[in-house]
Amino acid sequence: MPTGPAVNVAVANCGANADLFRPYAGYSSITHLEDKASSSYNAFQASARRSVGSLQLNLAYTWSHSIDDSSSRLDTGFVDSYHPFLARASSSFDQRHILTFSYVWDLPFFKNPGIAHVILGNWQYSGITSFSTGFPFSVITAADNAGVGNGVTSAASYADKVGDPNKGTVQVPLTGSLQGFGPLLYNPNAFAAPTALTFGDSGRNSLNNPNRLNFDMSLYKRFPIKERCSFEFRAEAYNVFNNTQWGYIAGDAGSGAYNSGNLTSGTNQSGQDNFLHIATAHNPRILQLGLKFIF
Repeated sequence: MPTGPAVNVAVANCGANADLFRPYAGYSSITHLEDKASSSYNAFQASARRSVGSLQLNLAYTWSHSIDDSSSRLDTGFVDSYHPFLARASSSFDQRHILTFSYVWDLPFFKNPGIAHVILGNWQYSGITSFSTGFPFSVITAADNAGVGNGVTSAASYADKVGDPNKGTVQVPLTGSLQGFGPLLYNPNAFAAPTALTFGDSGRNSLNNPNRLNFDMSLYKRFPIKERCSFEFRAEAYNVFNNTQWGYIAGDAGSGAYNSGNLTSGTNQSGQDNFLHIATAHNPRILQLGLKFIF
């Protein structure tokens, strides 16, 4: 797509009319879709296992980077067909770090045979602690500034980056219809609508959603009946410390959806908007009790 002073003059004289710059005269648009993509994945994986008496420990870590120019057929952002390599970036499902730590402990109490062992023994305590970095997402505008959408989709161009999104972020409590939204992730003033007839320069998947840290724990006891039959009582807690775990802008990339934060967002009566605010959160603490018959 041509740029520069000459284009700016033409836009000023003729308006943001993409037809004036299209290479095939007489055709308003040519829609082309190819079911293909180029991707690469590299990772370092490590795991460790250790038993200390009645305690079993497991640790798994993955450091990886998935790169592609399209993560799914559902990717809806238009790319510059003259420079498709510009869409090559971190995959929408890319998670740079994933750490999982799990443990199972046979509690060393009332081990000797007898009534105390039957009533108070056979308890196990276990848990899983997991940490993962957030999925990337793009900042897009609903306006077809690139002039290639032709109504096929409203997401046609990335925003222009006019500052550092990691600096100058001010948390202002949202009011009215926006009270349910989470914190502001990045500085919204770092982005602006792209120049007419351009695709924007902020790029695909240039920002990342929040990291997630979660603790699940369980306590269970086995009541033996015969050699092959027993009851098992379980008390389980998910997100046991009830920490707020924020969701993702524009959905979970694991679903194959194209992550994108719209530059034009909903505005309430106070003039506030939800641009770059988290809209969802993962489940709060969940407690459950269960009884299982094993045979």
